[in-house]
Amino acid sequence: MTRARLSGALALVALLLGAAAYLYDPPWIADVTSGFRDWEEDPPGTRFRWTTGRASFFVPSDATAMTLPLRALFPGPDGTPVSVQVSVDDRWLADVVLADADAWRRPVLPLPRRPTHRRYRRVDLRVSRTVGPYILGVQTGEIGLERLAPGR
Repeated sequence: MTRARLSGALALVALLLGAAAYLYDPPWIADVTSGFRDWEEDPPGTRFRWTTGRASFFVPSDATAMTLPLRALFPGPDGTPVSVQVSVDDRWLADVVLADADAWRRPVLPLPRRPTHRRYRRVDLRVSRTVGPYILGVQTGEIGLERLAPGR
């Protein structure tokens, strides 16, 4: 192998390693969501987004708890409540049962304190059923986060 080819191969490996390191914990990941429709506002002025059957978003890894506002407008066909399974980084966190249609539930969910080198954690929502051709799941309000005080 010539010196030019070796230099080119080393430069390519360095570029790939740099890209992998950047994509391991990208700064823009906090704004990434999936499985959500656009933000809307109901008549009292509450902002919400519809989920589909599955939805994901990211929270800072230093958050200790999150308030997750959820509302199910459409109960099951036989009146069964809608449930939402919440997981963080692919680990089950809680099942939230939305028995009262059209009422907001705002559970405060403690977030796991596992050590991580990443700045953000992925939160996944799995809705027990969806409705209609738009695959509407539940309404999700603005998420509140609690964090440790600096120095703790």
